[in-house]
Amino acid sequence: MSKLAKTGGNTGNQVIAYGLLSQIAYDDISWDYRIDPKEVRERFDMIVIAAANFLFPKFDFGGMADYIERADLPVAIVGLGAQSNSYDPNIELMPGTERFVKVIAERAPSIGVRGPYTQQVLARRGVHNVTVTGCPSFYMRGPGGLNLRAKPFDQIKRISINASRDVIGHSFDKEKMKKHLLDIYRTGVEWKADFIAQSEQAEIKLADRLPGATADAQLSEIVTFLSGAVAAEAARNWAAEHVKVFFDVDRWLDAMSNYDFVFGTRFHGCMAAIQRGVPAIVICHDTRTEDMCSFLGMPNVSIVKLDKVDVQSLYNLAEPTKLNQRYDELYRAYIEFAKKNGLKLKG
Repeated sequence: MSKLAKTGGNTGNQVIAYGLLSQIAYDDISWDYRIDPKEVRERFDMIVIAAANFLFPKFDFGGMADYIERADLPVAIVGLGAQSNSYDPNIELMPGTERFVKVIAERAPSIGVRGPYTQQVLARRGVHNVTVTGCPSFYMRGPGGLNLRAKPFDQIKRISINASRDVIGHSFDKEKMKKHLLDIYRTGVEWKADFIAQSEQAEIKLADRLPGATADAQLSEIVTFLSGAVAAEAARNWAAEHVKVFFDVDRWLDAMSNYDFVFGTRFHGCMAAIQRGVPAIVICHDTRTEDMCSFLGMPNVSIVKLDKVDVQSLYNLAEPTKLNQRYDELYRAYIEFAKKNGLKLKG
């Protein structure tokens, strides 16, 4: 699973970094955190961070804080998110992450955060140089806009799904989360839909196995999870044929063009579809997804309010007109945010 480890344990992180860097003009870049910070200060002008749900009680970003302090360069950070199962801004963070917040607040003209909730979490810590940007992956299309188009539902033939069965404990409601996850998988089986894995290890090992490698353990885990919702043989046959994973963002984006509709609990799985003009809706299970979706205008529905997973109902909620308009508004603001932080956008 070395390829997954390089993504930070979630292939969606690739989409964040790709979304940010694909729009920035630069002469030189390095991803190598092993470079001595003194050399970083000599070779580069700034540190750019494509952030994710860093503000989570179990994460410790003390090491990154140390590195930034030693490099002593300006910081541009986009997409910082707070993850919780409620909107209480008084979330407890590890001391290293608290110091990370202090370090970036001192060095970034404005911290780009995922949504208003993250802004509130930082405000409680006295950090106010903050701009709500959403995720940088949203702006991959640049000034051209999203240009999403909806088809009549009877033309929806190929769908792709995604789900987060490894983070049930982080959700607004654990029981509803598990119920909806089972419904998502069951719907995938019924529609012969492709499942795009992001951090689910059994699914990723199944999709990325070497030729000739056995997949019995992974298939058994998936079948066991779906017991009671999907017959064992049907679950096994579907998983063996339809579970996929991408470690290359361009290939992931190109693959999305093959679908008519995408839904699930993974923000970046749905965002990849949106970027290729395919309607998508996020089934939000915690603040890290709902806060960002609400701000961006990304079609979404909370697991708390969702009665059941029904493809046509979800597709009707994914109507893209407002999202196209919202993108145009936010992209103009994103340009100003980039300028303020010393970043030049392409186009």
